[in-house]
Amino acid sequence: MIEQEENWDNEADVLDVLLVILKSQTDLNNFAAALEFTLEEVVETIEQGEYGLLLSLFQALKQMIYNDSYDDEEPSWIRPQIEGFFQNLSKPEVFSYITSKLLTLTDSDTEDIRSLRQVLLYFSPEVIVSLNSIITQTGSEEVQKMILEVTEYLCLRDMGPLEKILEHPDKKIGEKLLSILSRLKGEKANKIFLKMIEHPSAKVRTLAVKMLVAGTPQVASKLFSLIDDPNEQVRKELLAGIAKQKSSVLENLLLKHIKETHTSKDPQHILACYEAIGHCGSANSIPFLRRILLNQGWNSFKGFGKAYHREGAATALAVIDTWDAKDILLEASKSKYKVIKQAFQKAMARIDVLRGQTYE
Repeated sequence: MIEQEENWDNEADVLDVLLVILKSQTDLNNFAAALEFTLEEVVETIEQGEYGLLLSLFQALKQMIYNDSYDDEEPSWIRPQIEGFFQNLSKPEVFSYITSKLLTLTDSDTEDIRSLRQVLLYFSPEVIVSLNSIITQTGSEEVQKMILEVTEYLCLRDMGPLEKILEHPDKKIGEKLLSILSRLKGEKANKIFLKMIEHPSAKVRTLAVKMLVAGTPQVASKLFSLIDDPNEQVRKELLAGIAKQKSSVLENLLLKHIKETHTSKDPQHILACYEAIGHCGSANSIPFLRRILLNQGWNSFKGFGKAYHREGAATALAVIDTWDAKDILLEASKSKYKVIKQAFQKAMARIDVLRGQTYE
């Protein structure tokens, strides 16, 4: 008898009794009182690390909302009471017990991590803020992975808490959230990405640009200031997105940027800008490109006489690929000026590389 008493799972029986009481209640006040006591038992269960019991309890409570065993119609207060219970679970004073447990887990605590993942799905999205603060505190990659999975699920219900995290960006957290951010879609997601273009992490800025620039030319034009971003990958992502859209707005922005660009700018960046003009632009760019490629003397002003500007202009003309553009390139290929002919040759070699072609 002593051995049976010592092995008696008291917490499981208490929760079972509470469920029986809750299911039998027809009075709102009694039901609310039983739920309040259940909340206290949940805290006790968390402290004991009995996460499987918690999961069973939460599943049973959710099932009560859709219970068809009532003699008459389900009482109207059942749903708000149970939803209020889960909301109370998510308050800092209760959820702190969960965060404390998470910080004690290691990669070897596989079963606890798996059970907690299922349990956390029942909490309010409000816990996203507290959950993600653990990312920078725990040394367990499995716990971090689980938190990100839970966060992604909770974001489907409400992205507001995630937005709060990103308003006070932490470089490490921001980069950890990349897998979640990449799956966000819709107008609310775009608002988050617009905030992310100022994130201190280049990886986060790159993702934000990638997600946003794929939208309309109007959205891409809002991001154009990032063309001078200190990170090369951010600039590349912006230009790659612009190159996929035919837009006079983006075309004019690129032309203006090139005209105002100083000679100290990275030549590869300038070449990429010219290439993007070829993709997103139109015949309106041809007169400017012709002057850059063929004219002598005057276009050395502000550095336009630099070889890479000529190469860029030839590249843009090759991408535009109209008869007018082809005529200009033909003229360049036969030019008596070495710098012009070399610019043409380099542009053709660049086009071959861009198209994945190889020639002898």
